Amino acid sequence: MTTPIYKSTIGVMIRQAEALVGIMTAGREHLGDGADAFINEKLIEDMLPFSFQIRAVCHQTIGGIDSMRSGQAGPPPDMDVSSYAQLETLLTDSIAALKAVEPAELDGLLDKDLVFVLGDFKLPFKGLGFLTSFMMPNFFFHMTTAYNLLRQKGVPIGKREYLGAMDMNMG
Repeated sequence: MTTPIYKSTIGVMIRQAEALVGIMTAGREHLGDGADAFINEKLIEDMLPFSFQIRAVCHQTIGGIDSMRSGQAGPPPDMDVSSYAQLETLLTDSIAALKAVEPAELDGLLDKDLVFVLGDFKLPFKGLGFLTSFMMPNFFFHMTTAYNLLRQKGVPIGKREYLGAMDMNMG
């Protein structure tokens, strides 16, 4: 049985990451031969490129859970990404790894201490605080930025694609 916190965090990230798969598919189809060059696009010069946005989404999913397991978190690791297809694979692999997280495991991580480290900067968390006030907002920030980058290039996506499969009471 899934717990309410699992369903409202991991469940939401799975559903939204799956929506991002559809968004990226639409992007690949629209961009065609230009998809690989697109991974370096930015909304504005001082922002990180599309490739980082997707890597960050993935890092906030299973990377965030791994951080909760280990007790230490940090920014996404550097990766050599040279193609749109690599980003799509990274995203689908992250979804599969998230789906493997058991609700009972997540529940066991909620009271665990965790420190986010960026150079000399450190933020202490409990697992629940990290999940709800750091992982989830960062996940949505980077997902939205990736969506906006694709939308800016004319990819025919909208709110319906962003929302993905809603968890409706059908019955």
